[in-house]
Amino acid sequence: MRLEVHRRLTELSEETGKEYGKLVQKLLGVAFLDAGVEALTDRSTQGIDLELELDGVAHALEVKTTEGGKIRLGVKDVDGLRAREQGGAHGYVAVLGSRLTDEWLFARFHPGELAPSLSYTVTQLRPYRDRHLERVVLDTFPNAVLEHASAAAARGQRGLDEVLARHPRYRRA
Repeated sequence: MRLEVHRRLTELSEETGKEYGKLVQKLLGVAFLDAGVEALTDRSTQGIDLELELDGVAHALEVKTTEGGKIRLGVKDVDGLRAREQGGAHGYVAVLGSRLTDEWLFARFHPGELAPSLSYTVTQLRPYRDRHLERVVLDTFPNAVLEHASAAAARGQRGLDEVLARHPRYRRA
């Protein structure tokens, strides 16, 4: 991760506290839209966090941020991913760590492999990674952070909802 992007994310985390994860989710949504996905749905309150269509394939993402290098999946997270898989989408756990060396990791969800109420390190998720999906936002996520982190810090989720709403391929659930 570029130093300036890391610095801005660290500041955003400090400024917004518990809201940080939702803000990163929305910044990731902006990055996917900027990368040209056909459609993106942000589910801020219930269900899977982000749903998108890329190259004609449906993807469902449960977005997690980590400070200590571990994430925890809830029952709701696993049930939601399982349901989206059964509906034909490709499910992922999208993880962004807090270290300067961290980039997005998109771990493909396989029912029965990841259990709820357990903690997983980023290293444990690496065998499931989808490098193609990671490359989709490799350039657009840093740009989204640098361009929109100020709106996120000043107006929270509402500020990023306004950014997302300007994209014609965006839907809010």
